[in-house]
This record gives sequence, C-alpha cells and structure tokens, in this order.
Amino acid sequence: MSVRPFRAARAVDHDEAVSGGDHIHFDAGRFYGPVVGKQENHYGPAPTSLAALPAAPAFFTGREAAVAELLATLAADGGESAPAVVISAVAGLGGVGKTALALHVAHTAREEGRFPGGVLFIDLRGYDRAPVTTDQAVLSLLRALGVRDTDMPPTPEERYAFYRSRLADREPVLIVLDNASAPEQIAPLLPGGGRGHRVLVTSRDVLDSLPVRQLRIEALAPEASRDLVQRLLTSFDPTDRRAVEEPGAVAGLCELCGHLPLALLIAGQLLRRRRHRPVATLTAELRRAADRVRKLRARGVDQYGRELALRPVFDVMYARLEPELAALFRLLGQAPGADIGLDPAAVLTGLPQEDLEPLLDDLAAACLLTPLPGGRWQMHDLLRQYARALATEESGLAPPATEGRRRLLGYYFLGVWAAKITIKGGQSDIFGRDLFHALGWLDSERSGLLAAALWTKGENTEETELAVTLALALDDYFALRRAYDDWEQLARNACEAARGIGDRELEARSWGCLGNALRGLRRYKEAIDAFHHARRIFAGLGDRLGQGNAWASLGACLISLRRHEEAADAFRRCIDVYTALGDRKGIATARSNLGVLLEGLGQLDEAEDTVRRASEMHRQLGDRRAEAVAQDNLGTILRRLGRSEEAARAHVRALDLCIGAHDFHGATRAWDNFGLTMQSLGRYDEAIGIHTQARDAYARLHLNDGPAEASACRNLGVALLAAGRPDEALSVLEEARDLSRRHDDWYGAGAAAQSSALAHARRSRFGEAVSAWLEAAEAYERGGFTELADQARQRAQRLG
Repeated sequence: MSVRPFRAARAVDHDEAVSGGDHIHFDAGRFYGPVVGKQENHYGPAPTSLAALPAAPAFFTGREAAVAELLATLAADGGESAPAVVISAVAGLGGVGKTALALHVAHTAREEGRFPGGVLFIDLRGYDRAPVTTDQAVLSLLRALGVRDTDMPPTPEERYAFYRSRLADREPVLIVLDNASAPEQIAPLLPGGGRGHRVLVTSRDVLDSLPVRQLRIEALAPEASRDLVQRLLTSFDPTDRRAVEEPGAVAGLCELCGHLPLALLIAGQLLRRRRHRPVATLTAELRRAADRVRKLRARGVDQYGRELALRPVFDVMYARLEPELAALFRLLGQAPGADIGLDPAAVLTGLPQEDLEPLLDDLAAACLLTPLPGGRWQMHDLLRQYARALATEESGLAPPATEGRRRLLGYYFLGVWAAKITIKGGQSDIFGRDLFHALGWLDSERSGLLAAALWTKGENTEETELAVTLALALDDYFALRRAYDDWEQLARNACEAARGIGDRELEARSWGCLGNALRGLRRYKEAIDAFHHARRIFAGLGDRLGQGNAWASLGACLISLRRHEEAADAFRRCIDVYTALGDRKGIATARSNLGVLLEGLGQLDEAEDTVRRASEMHRQLGDRRAEAVAQDNLGTILRRLGRSEEAARAHVRALDLCIGAHDFHGATRAWDNFGLTMQSLGRYDEAIGIHTQARDAYARLHLNDGPAEASACRNLGVALLAAGRPDEALSVLEEARDLSRRHDDWYGAGAAAQSSALAHARRSRFGEAVSAWLEAAEAYERGGFTELADQARQRAQRLG
C-alpha cells in the first residue's frame, strides 16, 4: 500500500469531485482555504479472520458422547458420496452449555486439521433485544473471508451470492453460528456448495424446518457436575479442598443447581468469593431460597463476557412465548413430579388433549420441555422453579395455578383409589380387575403421586387435606412394591400436616400408616409407638374400628419381637372389635395373624384351624394377597405337624395366588418356604435349587428385603449341610450372617451363626463351633431375644 498526500487551494463541491483509478481530480468548484487529501492504494492480499474462534471453554466436562457425535457428523472427508454441506444443530435450554460444546468441538476439529479452509464464528445474539441481522452477519463473514469493504457488493442479495461463491472456492470450512433464534437467521448464511463445508449451529429452539442433524443436550450427569465444581474451585486456588472434604454438600449443591452448567458456574463463583466458608452453607442457602433461580446470581462475567445470572436467561426465553404458551408453561410448572403424562397434564392445564399436544410440542421446540418415551414430558427442575415463581409474582396468575393443582390432586386420588380396589381383588370403574393396568398406571405416575402427596406446606387447607388423603390411599401400593422408605416419608409428613390443620381423624390414620411403614422396615419398636399413638387418638374420637385396626397392627409387630403374650392380648382385643362391628375382613386378617402367634407358641392344631378359617374368609372376600399369606402360613404349620405333602400343596397355592396378584415378594417367600418343605421330605438337592432361586430372586427382582434374602441364604446353607456339603454350607451361612448384620436383623444373624456352629461341630471343629455359638448369643442379645441368647451360651459351654 502507498500513501500520497496532496494539497489544493480551493474548496470543491462534493458532487464536483470525480475519482478515477488511483487518482482524484479537483478540476472544478471553488476553494476557500487549504484542502488536504490522502490517497491509499491497496496492492497486497486482504487480511482474513479464519482462526478467530473465541477461546475454548476453560471448564468443560461430561459431554463425551455429544462431542464424539458432533465430530463424527462434522468429519469433512471430501469424498464424492459426502454431502456438499452438512448442518449440525445443537439445541437445549439456556445455560445448558451449547456454546461451550460448540467451541470445544470447533477447537478440537481445527487442531486435528479437519478444516484446512478455516473456521468462521459469529454470535448471532438471537435472544438479545437487538439480534444480529443476516445482512450484518454476512458482512462479518465476508470480512473474515478477506473481502475489503471497498470490494463489497452493493446489495444484500449480491453479498449473499458473493459469500457463497467465496466459500465454493475454498477447501472445507467450518462455520459456527452461535445463538440462533430462528431458521430465518441461518438459512441465508448457509454455503451453497463446496468441498465438504460444515455448519454448526447452537440454539435454544429446535430448528426442525431446516435440513439439520439435530442434537439436543440436557443437563450434566451428577458425576460431571461434581467434577465441574471441583475444577472451578481448584483452578482458582489449588489448595481448596472443600469439594473433596464435603462430597455430600457438593452433591446437594449440584442437585439444587439442576446440574445446569451455567448454574454450576455461578455457584462456583460464589464459592470462590467465599473461600473461608464451607460448601454446605451455600447448599443450605439455596435449599431455603423461596426463588432459587433468582438466588443463582454472582458478580462479574464469564470468560465470554456473559452475565453470571440465571434469571435473565430464563426471562428471555419466557418473553418469546405467545400468551397461550406462556400460560401453559406456568401451569406445567405446577406439575409435582419430575415428569408428567398427557392425561394428568390435560387435567392440570384444563385443556383437551387434542388442543394440548401441539402446544406441548411447541414448548419442546423452545427447549422448555423435554419429550420422553411413553408420551411423557419433563421440565428441568430450575425451569419448574421459575414457572412457579412466575405464577406467584402477580396476583392474577395465582388462581389458575391453585385451581390446576386442585384438579390434579382430585384426579390422582380417584386413580389411586381405583387402583387400590383392583389391588385388593375388586373391580374398579377405571381399571376393572386388570391388576397389571392398575400397577402400570401407579408406576408411571409414581413420582408425581409422591410429590403431590407432599403438597401440604401452603396455607390452602383443602389442598393439604387432599394431599394427606392421597398419601394414605397409597398404602396398598407401597406395601406391594415394598416402597417402605417412600411410605415412611409420606406418612411422617401426613402426621405433621394433619396435626397442623387440626384434623384428628386424619392424624390418627396417618400414625397408623407410619406404623405400617416402620413395620415393613422392621423397625418394630418405633412401629409399636406409632400404633399406640394412633390407638389413643382413635379412642379419644370414639372410633372403634380405628382402635381395632391399631390393635391388629400392634399384635403383628409384637409377634415379630416374640412378645407372644402381649400379641395374644392385642389380637383378642381387635377380634372383639371386628366381631362387634361385623367387619369380616378385619376378622380374617386378625385370625391369620393369630394363627402365626399360635404356631410360635407351639399350639399347632389350634393354629391350623385358625389359619384355615382365615384363608377361607379371604377367599370369599376376593383378597388374593391376603389369602396367599394365609396359605403360606398354613404350609409352615402343616410342615411342623409332619404333614409335608399337604404343606407343599399349601405353599404352591400361595405361590400361584401371589403371581396372580403380581406380588413377587410374596411369591419368592412362598417358594423359599416350599424349599423348607422339600427339606422336611429329605429331598435336599431339590431344596438346594429352590433356595438358590429364592435367594437370587430377592436381589435380581430388587425386592428390597435384605432380611428375607438373608433368610433364603440361611435356608440354603442348612440344606447344603443336610446334603453333606458342610464347607459350602459354611460359606453360604457366612454370607447370610453378614447380610443380616448389615440390615440390623439380629435374629437372622443369630440363626445363621447357630447353623454355622452345627456345621463346625459336624466337622469336629469344636473350637470354631464354640465361637459360632457365642456369636449367635451376642446377636440374639442385641436383638432382645434373651431366651435364645441364653440357650446359645449354654450350647457353647457344653462344647467347651
């Protein structure tokens, strides 16, 4: 380039100056004072910006599969069969890390030499108030390709054509179009052809009208979230060990951030600023926050100059919605669970399904919902928090949300009650007698049901009452699925909520529910306290049926603790109540439990008669699960009476009933008891196979009953010992003992140690037998089985 100055003595009118070639003529006009001009002549190549990518993200983790997929799609092999242009679009919620992923992939591809023609990048700012127009974008891209402003075509159409022609002459180029909000922002910027050009687009919307290969990314996996937090802390201060020393608090923080990268970056910045404070303090603050989305805000900007605040990102996405979609978004934010099906969504929103479905598709296209298999929809946890906050910020928005929750609670309660009838062998209006259908609905709606049953913290008494009633109605489902932890959580919450609204009858039922959950968890002493609490409230209300149910449940717990006299008293009381009220179901259940008590007391003939009568009553009432329990108990009694063939038939009957009722835990228990009957018949090889299957079924079917699994393991060890295989027996019995101890099942641990003592004695290893008997005594003592502990110590003394 050369620069030549010149001066003129007179002014010239603008329209009189004529330029041509590399000189300027001032041949006409008037001059008033000196005029200085500069002429530049460009002779070299224009500068290009084909490696001007923003820096790769400093903290990138957890996207290995997405990176591999994009790199495979972007591979510019240049083969004849390869398309001239491949467009990959990364869609996702604002703050999910789309730009970071695109930049990481672009840098990786460039470093690997995949795009010798260069990499172009432009932030289209599609969600800003003043997004980059396509006309502005093509000018930037042409300049990056080395086109001078003086060589730019005069019209937009000519510039787009010139842009495509410049690309057509180049080797493969990767074009990254970041933050596009609509197909119209992208279409004019696509290459017209060439040798393997690739386009990588990021957007908060699904660009389904363009010929793109779509990749939608979601929040990070929990382990990647934890890794990101740790890297954020140690990069700032290598001596910061908070993430290592507080793994629970970090996990909680990541969960509260919804595993969303932007939220985690904000949390990391807050933790950096508070280097002297534990992670747990921030976790607690976020958990207490009424508006967690607004709370996630930090000073400064990220490495790309973006504000460290989550609320503005969501505000932009929400502001783009049409009023009908915005209202739907706010209502769906009231959904209680992690996802929601079409039926409950229609109830919640008050819209017919045929009108709702296309609107759900629109929200999914805006990345505000995620479609799941089975016709279900999921909203990110922080988006749900945001939608709920919106519904409370303006008084006019609150009533639709409240009414939607009320409709949904009513829908859930009717469904649960119908399923309850079907589970008990009855015919409901919704499921008929189709148990598979009823359980399938409960399983699919489980997360929503659990969360809705906890809607008890607000000031709406009607909503609280409905939520508590829903929690109590789930008892049969929880018992069948052995979901005792969930059951305990809901029951404890129900007790507190019912007491809060002053409903004593609901409170008493809630205490009874809690007792049943604790009994399922084998926490019998706590369960007994809960049942006594329920009984006292029922007594104060004059509710005889409630008192009878409490006595029946107390008796069952007392049997498990081998407090037989107290159990007998409890059963006498409940049978008296049920008889006076004519409650045949209550009488049948009490008789079945009384039979177990009589069997434990050695009164076998009376036990047989009692359980047979209970089984027949359950059959007449159509309660298959209860009949199965009675038949299984009958088999145990008959085996002890020496009538093993009859016992086998009773266990098989129990097995068939359990399978028909989808009670796989009961079926496994019946099968294990059938194995004991095979042992009593001397058929040890068959018994070994049966006990092995039962032990494995508890684990394989996730039946959530460690003590029962340990019992099957113990029964297998006894069968192996009886079959003359003591070494194998000892190994299995050790497994049973350890499993029992892990679950605080001290009776089971004592019984396993006792069987091990017998195995050692069979091998004449009396020292090991003494140790095993003492171990059995210690386990029995810890469980409160003092009589059994004394007997074990006596056996040890005799051998010693």
